[in-house]
Amino acid sequence: MKPTQLLRLFGIIFVCLILQGCWDVKDIDNRMLVAVLGIEQAEDDKISLWLRFPITKTTQTGGGGLDKNFFMTRQKADTVVDALDELRSRLPKSLDLSETRAIFLDQKLAERGVKPYLEFAVRDRTLPLSTVVSLVSGSMETIFTKPNPTGELSGIYTKLYFESYAGGTPQKNKVPMWSLFSRIYNPLEENIMPLLSRGSENMFELKGNAFFVGDKMVGMITPEETLIYEIVSKKMSDFEIETTEGANVKILKNNTMITSKMSAGKPVIHIHTLLTMTLMDSSQATQSNTTEIEESVNKLLEQRAEKVFKQTKQKKSDIFGFGNRFRSTLTSAQYKNWPDMYEHATIEIEIISKLRNTGLQMMK
Repeated sequence: MKPTQLLRLFGIIFVCLILQGCWDVKDIDNRMLVAVLGIEQAEDDKISLWLRFPITKTTQTGGGGLDKNFFMTRQKADTVVDALDELRSRLPKSLDLSETRAIFLDQKLAERGVKPYLEFAVRDRTLPLSTVVSLVSGSMETIFTKPNPTGELSGIYTKLYFESYAGGTPQKNKVPMWSLFSRIYNPLEENIMPLLSRGSENMFELKGNAFFVGDKMVGMITPEETLIYEIVSKKMSDFEIETTEGANVKILKNNTMITSKMSAGKPVIHIHTLLTMTLMDSSQATQSNTTEIEESVNKLLEQRAEKVFKQTKQKKSDIFGFGNRFRSTLTSAQYKNWPDMYEHATIEIEIISKLRNTGLQMMK
């Protein structure tokens, strides 16, 4: 074989190598991108799968009479995978999960265990592990059929609701898919997930945050109590407003130190928190000085913390991840016993708040 022919052959082989794998890629015009996915309990021990797809402006104005920026469909089946297969046989285009922004799961299913309903998301390599997961109390029909009140495309509204750079607050507790499964398979830490319900004006409203043992929901803390979780886990943002007697304050900085040890086979955990705050508003009827406001905040948060610790200890749900601090103390065989150890743990919290930038409010 001549050198030129050999070079030409190698060139053809090289081109074939760099082009392989493209034969099964579907054009964007032939794909239906799932923005939001909902899994709801149905009768006869089945599930209802809700899907919502964004519609482009060209499609809306293409003469088909569409006046919405989304398309919604629903499918009942025994499993999520079966429902997706049924939908693929019905839809005119390829079902694409690669742009899914949020997954909603029925609270009733979460009480039975989330793994059977969400494992498909891990096995399906196309669904992003950064997808936000949330529980929903009640019917999902309104959430999937109602237009977004602020006009965003489907999926964007839900994502912005949880993101810290948009509408996210500490009470909402954003939970991505990877974090959910990370805690399910970690015996030293349990999940905490936002619980939503249908809203009268907005698409949904926050009821609280559900906490888990393994993959099963066992209880709920209120949005106000979730503030304790954010403080202890050092996730506190700087726009949280805490109302005390006669004053509204904004927590600017959270410095939490946690010490832990084993005493007589029981975990002993001490939490010391320093909160830096600024005064936002004060009641004209109740005149309080700086010290009184600080003491009021300390007492309020410490009482709330004791309530949250009591709730989670009774259910053996270590949402704070205290067990990770004993990873080197316990043997791997003892990890499975951590929920029982957490139930009998001694947890003490001391909160010290410092009020800064009071402005003219405290001037006599």
